[in-house]
Amino acid sequence: MEKHIVAVREELQTDVTLNRVAKFARTTPRKLPSATRQYLLDKLPIIQWLPRYSPPWLIQDFMAGLTVGVLLIPQGLAYAKIATIPIENGLYSCWVPAAVMVFMGTSKDLSTGPTSILGLLTAEIVSGLQDEYLPADISSAVAMMVGIWSLLIGLLGLGFLLDYVSIPVLTGFISATAFVIGMGQVDSLVGLDDVPDGAFNQLGNILKRLPYWDGPTCGIGFGTILVLLILQKIGQKWGNKHFVIRYMSSSRAIIVMVIFTLISYLVNKDRDEYLWGISEVNTHGIQQPKAPSAALLGKVAARSIAPLVACTLEHQAVGKAFARRNHYAIDQTQEFNYLGVTNIVNSFFGVMPVGGAISRTAVNSECHVRSPLNGAVTAGFIILTLYAFSPALYWLPKSTLAAIIIMAVIHLFGPLSLIWRYWRISLADFIACMVAFWVTIFVSAEIGIGAAAGWSVAWTLLRSAFVKPTIHASKTADASSTLQPLARVTTVQTQVGLMTENAGNPAIPEDTVIIRFADSLFFPNANRNKVNALEAIQLVYPSVQNPHYSADSERLWSVAAEQRLERLRLQRGVVMRQMPLAVVIWDFGMVPYIDATGITALAELKDDIHRQLGFGVQIRIVGMTAGVRRRFARASWKLGDVDGLLDGGADIVYPSLERAIWEERDRDSLKGIATEKS
Repeated sequence: MEKHIVAVREELQTDVTLNRVAKFARTTPRKLPSATRQYLLDKLPIIQWLPRYSPPWLIQDFMAGLTVGVLLIPQGLAYAKIATIPIENGLYSCWVPAAVMVFMGTSKDLSTGPTSILGLLTAEIVSGLQDEYLPADISSAVAMMVGIWSLLIGLLGLGFLLDYVSIPVLTGFISATAFVIGMGQVDSLVGLDDVPDGAFNQLGNILKRLPYWDGPTCGIGFGTILVLLILQKIGQKWGNKHFVIRYMSSSRAIIVMVIFTLISYLVNKDRDEYLWGISEVNTHGIQQPKAPSAALLGKVAARSIAPLVACTLEHQAVGKAFARRNHYAIDQTQEFNYLGVTNIVNSFFGVMPVGGAISRTAVNSECHVRSPLNGAVTAGFIILTLYAFSPALYWLPKSTLAAIIIMAVIHLFGPLSLIWRYWRISLADFIACMVAFWVTIFVSAEIGIGAAAGWSVAWTLLRSAFVKPTIHASKTADASSTLQPLARVTTVQTQVGLMTENAGNPAIPEDTVIIRFADSLFFPNANRNKVNALEAIQLVYPSVQNPHYSADSERLWSVAAEQRLERLRLQRGVVMRQMPLAVVIWDFGMVPYIDATGITALAELKDDIHRQLGFGVQIRIVGMTAGVRRRFARASWKLGDVDGLLDGGADIVYPSLERAIWEERDRDSLKGIATEKS
């Protein structure tokens, strides 16, 4: 009994998991105060950069903040129109993100506010619930849930989940949303009503009703597009020569808005029936704070995941791109926290979800912004607009707003050359892009990004499950590729560990096989690695369990496996070797992780090799990382270093592949076969 108690005590004392928990319990109370202080400092980056702020930066920050504030007026109105909420609510959505950025943002360039993609995703949720709730209330609830999800991701460090949405998925999704958004605005551009849903249905209906397009509305809409194109071309050609030209080009949306709003006012102010549709923007300052209802939050909670994914991916991608361009780094976890707090606070003011926008961020960067303090100027300008300038926006033509939206999203459509590039590089990436594109167009944006992300996850799991090891041996007499020759290897010491290099001619003894595992060994692929490795060896090397070495009475009752091997040898033209197997080398150089299933599969592989190819066959191991070796130790798998004291039952770990191949240590495989035979 006492012996069992000692064994249990020793087992508990050496248990890795229990030791980790105990260490955490010992060190946490001591580290908690300093860790809490650092945690709070990280959540308010202004504490770190404000003491280093230089007064001359104020001019650049002021100009950048003012420029972005001017851009937010037409964009806020336009993207609210996409979201199918009152367009003045787009302006309500703009001031809180800029104000919170000052305190919580880690990017000086990033401009947060309404975006076209978030507008489309919000519109889909609004359309499903507008019979029960007001559109502005629905969009506010979506904003709050996006904020809650984002804050949870930031606090729990779950941002890696978004890595499953690949770049090809984003390309297809963004291109499709650009097409859907653009087609959704053509009816306002040409003055048509009762246009059906669906991008291609809209296109067909609008072209069929070409004789009924409204002339004055088309004149305003296409005139807006023409002016936007002219200003864009001027900026591209002469923008580098003078700041004013570049500023006018980047602010072209506000310029056309002012021009055509003035035209609309002069033409329609004395008319009882307006000549074209006008937006009738009606704001009275900042709305009274109002929390979304709990029942509504419950209904939008799941559907808010799609806006969350679009919002956070675009925000992080834009932030990282401009940080890299301007030689600094953003804190991605803190940006999740910032998005969470921004959307939660913003949701009390009748808004739509917000995130980073590439167009405004590019303008902000071109203005040589120096710090997040520019957000205070932007917020102040938006608030001033809500109280002082909004009456002028009443006369803004709907077709002008539609033209601004179309010209904003047309640049989001991915070039065909990029899609062709996906086809050339990877069929799986091309399929992911196409799934995102076509499902978004024909079904919905929510299901489009979900289906494409699901495909990416499924493909990743399939790739993990179908990983096969590469089996190397000396050059075979036949033309099959069952065992592949390996060039002479040398091991080079580097700063990060051992690296194997090819250095010339094939140099593996005929009685040696190298099994090179190509990925982590875990439950999806462990059995496949085992089966493929054993089958490849059995195809070439003689088994000790054949009529030459076993009595007839000891034969296995099932011969299906032997018949399969014979059939494969005929199909591949494999020539069996005369020399039996002596050494099997497991190369773990590309195995960063192994789980219990992987270790079990390797134990079965080792047992099968000894049982079917001779128990004298040695298992030699190279390239094993410290983490993988600890897993073997926790599984009570005996391992010994070749230069250390060796246990008779231990598998030997070698420092290099070259030594594992050529080290002479009980290498006589015939000894094992003779023992089996006796």
